[in-house]
Amino acid sequence: MTPWVEHSVKKGESVAFIAGRYGVSPRTVERANELTAVETSPSAGDRLLVPRKDSDLIATLAEHRARQRGESILPLLRQEAIPKTPPRPKNIEETLAKGIEPFIRPLEGRISSPFGPRGGRLHDGIDIAAPSGTPILAVRSGRVIFSGVFRGFGNTVTLDHGRGLVTRYSHNRKNLVKKGAWVRRGQTIAEVGRTGRSTGDHLHFSILINGRAVNPSKYLPK
Repeated sequence: MTPWVEHSVKKGESVAFIAGRYGVSPRTVERANELTAVETSPSAGDRLLVPRKDSDLIATLAEHRARQRGESILPLLRQEAIPKTPPRPKNIEETLAKGIEPFIRPLEGRISSPFGPRGGRLHDGIDIAAPSGTPILAVRSGRVIFSGVFRGFGNTVTLDHGRGLVTRYSHNRKNLVKKGAWVRRGQTIAEVGRTGRSTGDHLHFSILINGRAVNPSKYLPK
């Protein structure tokens, strides 16, 4: 996805109208297209590059200037967007046995509730008590496949580490990564909180292998 939207101006549309449609400020649209005070009301048929977010201004302006030279920065953006794939071992068991990028703990703290049956159902992870705002770390490199509100678990981040291995981090005060992002082991991905069904600040941490929850305590370092 490009950092901008290419908008074909229709009759009567002002910069303010176009900016409001895409959720950015009029000044951002003006600067991205290097419009002067006289040109703030574009003509029908003009094509403007509208940043998807105000923070995309620099990239959009670079594309605008490149097009004036008959070029484009798209090839550079595509090259930078190629993610570095985490190591791909033959299988998860081999990864754990040989210590290929071994797990780290998502945060330090006591386990306030272990994995196993609880209240007539499976508690599919471990709860680690910690003060609100404590950084939560990715236990291994991977790709964010979910970042949002998960029913009952509040703010949740889910990472796919490949070969059927998934980790989940829940009850977060704040998620700091977005779906589709690639993260490295030890990167801060969220902050401890008590969102969802929770009676105190803690991280609910789960490991799933091929969709089945396993006891995280067996894989995390002591």
